[in-house]
Amino acid sequence: MTVMTGHYQGIVGANTIATEQLLDTADLVKDIVEVRAMGAIYGPAGVGKTFAVDQALADQPEGSWTRSTFRSRPTTRYLRHELYTDLGLGPAVPNSPVETDRILRAALAERVRLLVIDEAQWLNREVLEYLRYLHDDPRTKFALLLVGGAGCYEVLRREPMLSSRLYEHLRFSPLKHAEVLKVIPVYHAIYAGVPAALISRVNAEFARGNFREWAKFTDHARRFIGRTDRQVLDEEVARNVLSRVNRDGDLHAAQA
Repeated sequence: MTVMTGHYQGIVGANTIATEQLLDTADLVKDIVEVRAMGAIYGPAGVGKTFAVDQALADQPEGSWTRSTFRSRPTTRYLRHELYTDLGLGPAVPNSPVETDRILRAALAERVRLLVIDEAQWLNREVLEYLRYLHDDPRTKFALLLVGGAGCYEVLRREPMLSSRLYEHLRFSPLKHAEVLKVIPVYHAIYAGVPAALISRVNAEFARGNFREWAKFTDHARRFIGRTDRQVLDEEVARNVLSRVNRDGDLHAAQA
């Protein structure tokens, strides 16, 4: 495990932990770009997918990738317009879908690119088929990365023509208990020397291996510690923070 400087979720003093999933994401992105293939990254919310993809894209040459996010079910027309805008092809999208497709294919044939589609669980069959249509064109030179949350894998598996073309895919999952005990002590200085039992209890009662939840807990704990004469997490800090953020009750309630 490697510790790198960085600010996960923007938390002051946090380190970026090179977990296996973060390193695997970097490898996946490099692989699909190299062979101009399709890849997918998926998993539940808060487990670090977006952060890992951000880190991987930071290693790609500037201007070599574009990223689109869909918060609801897009139409093929909407996707055309998004790609046209993201690729910088002009302010006005042609009225003709045929002409738009011609321009998109020409742009995607100019040089190697990476197209990243976030929230891919919202894509329907028509949109996925359109992406496959662009990618299958022998003239285009782009890799495609689909990133999605809950249900993404099921969406992709329902489309065998696209699923069979996935060169590589990676499922993110919450940190296992053993990983939590390795990662959290080096995630932030407030955990230095903290007993494993206390970290385990916070994980069991609140974070459950979800990095976003650990980030939330850490920021609350950091702020509480800053208002006292403490330096690291202790029972009182944990109890105070959990009373604010834990929907299932605090540590003492869990022990009752």
